[in-house]
Amino acid sequence: MTLLLDADALAGRRPVARGALAPLAVSLASDLVPLLARGPHVPVQKARLTRAGGRCAADGSLLQFDPLSPRSHRCAVCGRVYEGEAHDRYWLVGYQLWLAERAVHAAVLHALGGDSAHAALADAILDGYAERYLGYPNQDNVLGPTRPFFSTYLESIWLLQLCVALDLRERCGIDPALAARARARVVEPSAALIASYDEGNSNRQVWNNAAMLAAARLLGDVASMERVLYGASGLVSHLTTALLADGTWYEGENYHLFAHRGLWYGVVMAEAAGAALPADLVARFQRGFATPFLSALPDFTFPSRRDSQYAVSLRQWRFAELCELGLAREEDPVLAGALHRLYAADLSRGDTGRSRSTAEAERNEPAAALGRADLGWRSLLFAPEELPALRPRAVRSVLLEAQGLAVFRRSAGAAYAALDYGHSGGGHGHPDRLNLLLMTEDARWLDDPGTGSYVDPSLRWYRSTLAHNAPLVNGRPQARRHGRLLAFEERDAAGWARAVVEELAPGVTLHRTLVVMPDYLVDELSWTGPAGTYVDLPMHLDARCDGVEQWEPGEPGHVGPAGAHPADGVADDGFAFLRDTERGRAAAASVVRLAARAGDARLSGWCTADRPQEWWRATAPGPPGGGPRPFLFLRVGGEKGRVRTVWSWRGAVAAVRTSDGELVLEMADGTAHEHSPQDGCWRVGLVSGGARSSVVLSGARAEGAPPRGQDTTRAGTLPHRTVARVTPSTPWRCVLGAAHYRRSELPWQEAGSPAAAVGVALEGATLVVDVELCKSDPVAFAPARDINELDNEHPDVNGDGVQLHLSLPEDCADAEAEARWAWLIVPEPRAGGGVRVTARGMQPLPLRATARQIPGGYAVRCVVELPAGLVPKARDEVPLLIDVIVNEMPPWRERRRGQLVLSGGRGEFVYLRGDRQPVARLLPFVLADG
Repeated sequence: MTLLLDADALAGRRPVARGALAPLAVSLASDLVPLLARGPHVPVQKARLTRAGGRCAADGSLLQFDPLSPRSHRCAVCGRVYEGEAHDRYWLVGYQLWLAERAVHAAVLHALGGDSAHAALADAILDGYAERYLGYPNQDNVLGPTRPFFSTYLESIWLLQLCVALDLRERCGIDPALAARARARVVEPSAALIASYDEGNSNRQVWNNAAMLAAARLLGDVASMERVLYGASGLVSHLTTALLADGTWYEGENYHLFAHRGLWYGVVMAEAAGAALPADLVARFQRGFATPFLSALPDFTFPSRRDSQYAVSLRQWRFAELCELGLAREEDPVLAGALHRLYAADLSRGDTGRSRSTAEAERNEPAAALGRADLGWRSLLFAPEELPALRPRAVRSVLLEAQGLAVFRRSAGAAYAALDYGHSGGGHGHPDRLNLLLMTEDARWLDDPGTGSYVDPSLRWYRSTLAHNAPLVNGRPQARRHGRLLAFEERDAAGWARAVVEELAPGVTLHRTLVVMPDYLVDELSWTGPAGTYVDLPMHLDARCDGVEQWEPGEPGHVGPAGAHPADGVADDGFAFLRDTERGRAAAASVVRLAARAGDARLSGWCTADRPQEWWRATAPGPPGGGPRPFLFLRVGGEKGRVRTVWSWRGAVAAVRTSDGELVLEMADGTAHEHSPQDGCWRVGLVSGGARSSVVLSGARAEGAPPRGQDTTRAGTLPHRTVARVTPSTPWRCVLGAAHYRRSELPWQEAGSPAAAVGVALEGATLVVDVELCKSDPVAFAPARDINELDNEHPDVNGDGVQLHLSLPEDCADAEAEARWAWLIVPEPRAGGGVRVTARGMQPLPLRATARQIPGGYAVRCVVELPAGLVPKARDEVPLLIDVIVNEMPPWRERRRGQLVLSGGRGEFVYLRGDRQPVARLLPFVLADG
């Protein structure tokens, strides 16, 4: 059996490990010395995720992982040391992964060098897990079933390491009895558990596939191998749909780097097994080695787009290994140029963090000086014996069209402007289409803050449109849409990109145009929409505003056209995070002067709009761990409108004015530049004295269909057939059972076969929803708490209770949007039939609820006062979207076990669903007068 390379190839690596890569072999062996001295310890406890565990209370940063310090955990930022069970149980995540990876290190070093101590270490780790694995409880998980961890993908990374170690040891003389125990007590049950949880196109499924493929090869399970390679969520599917045509992973740079490593295992194992992979997809995978370096910022960090950590340096050993593994397959000047920069001797030597590496789960480290001796075990098996000549490569502008990112570079790469218009990014994407980024050298003027902790409430800020330099409409987060490129051309000194996104809000289409010259850019945002539309354009920088008058305190979330839903009622719109908000005004067509500084760097701006301008300045969270920062946003209303901004970073622009629809830039050298759109192109008129010339940028793209994955649901369409017609004399009732169950670790029958009955009735101007739950286990209502210590979901979701969701057909314009009205209802037995109600949604709507005990469970009655427009009159019928979700949990768990869902379980899992339900899942009812 061979997972990654055959016996001949392994033998061929031995002289390489003794020759050109000997320093790497020595350094990897030195990493194992402390573990060899003390012996491996396999933990008894399961890892646990909480809001506090593993993070600094002062700055929110992850605590350092030290595999030799299970009870004391230090913050690298402030130096504070933390102790306690929450931190110790989170430390187990890193330790379990670290220990599994040490098994691979030891097995590789023994296979190439023959040291029996390394073989004994790998065998001891495998034996320890064969003893312990089945004793870890598969319970209270956060994201998929798992025993040692709280998320399935972590177990997948862990199992993959153990499979590679076992494979190498079986080829080099492991005790057959130990190998059999490891297969029977770790590989087979872990692979079966992972196979029960399919995550589709998620980056996590990449690792699930890699682990299952390794296990299938070890176990000789041909059927499983075929499914993992060619199934609906298999390797070929990921290479076809999730790895986009330009070689980028659809979830952005951060998850590209993570997912591509998992794809590497899949592709290499498939090739080693002789499996057929389409050549064009293998070529796409190969392009993926280089794409993170194509979009890198001037300081050689990758953009913090989507769910990324902020300002992560590419000068880490993992990314050097990415280049080496790519060059091992095919020569690439981009990779060679990146490796030249990674191996540059312009930083002092320090700890690269490799000795604390937690397998393939990322723990980013500061930039460090690197050499080939700092690489990982994969390089010892696959890196080129000799590298090609490493030369600096000039950084250039780039269009990643499948990703939807146009990057313009000026001043030899020191200036960076980008329009992020395209793929929405799936579950890790942010509602930030038409986002603008601008950096000059180390100054991050218009930046993306990335994402902080997934278990902290600040996540809602980082995932809001308002946190980005992207437009939001009517105070609401953008609907999840892909954008389309309309034009792109780059001529080194002048370039442009123009993109459109449709239905970011119902009936609203926005265009954004970016024109980049040698030392300034022009940014134009325009839109069309229904009456009452208004657009906010955030600018995340600290800038002085000249030309704005009448500054006064205000509440931006309460401003909007008549009938608009107040933005402050939406949990994820971002407005609740603003502080010190002030509003000022400027007339239509006036030019507001902006001035910002960062250290010695200066940025000048000029902004104008064709409608009255309402300017806001506020303080909001900055990048995670960095404290609050001031920023601006411009609000302009109208069925159509246009905002144009000029940013100049080297003092080249002296003034800006408008003239007959043109934007005229008066340059510091006495010349003038006249900018205007022209017949699908962009014209730049150049005036110097009496001489005139022009540059016309074209590069128009043909109109095409929306990108793959675009949601084409439109307002007013019902997502399903009408379920029922409810009148005062004909209520509706449904019994929920196995087909309605969303599980966690246990399927419906093993969870005790819980059942619920849901009744919907109409009584005059009120909607009455009755819910009865019966289950074999005792009810476990969550106690009233202000804070959920586990994560950032409402604490009441982890207990028995009812969720009621209501919406209207027009809300279906955004399939990812939440219901217009939602309530989380928890009975309080000590309150004599009382209940605890938490409301969510865009508008308040009165609801009264009562509860009572029934044999084997409880009953809840919800009475909703319907707005006038939803109360049917004589011979009227009013459609209403409804869903009811019943949370169920036994008293011995800390996270809920499952849910009964009126709209159907659909084979789904309960993980990460909180108290939300997409409006597209709600069922249409017709309320009629009779």
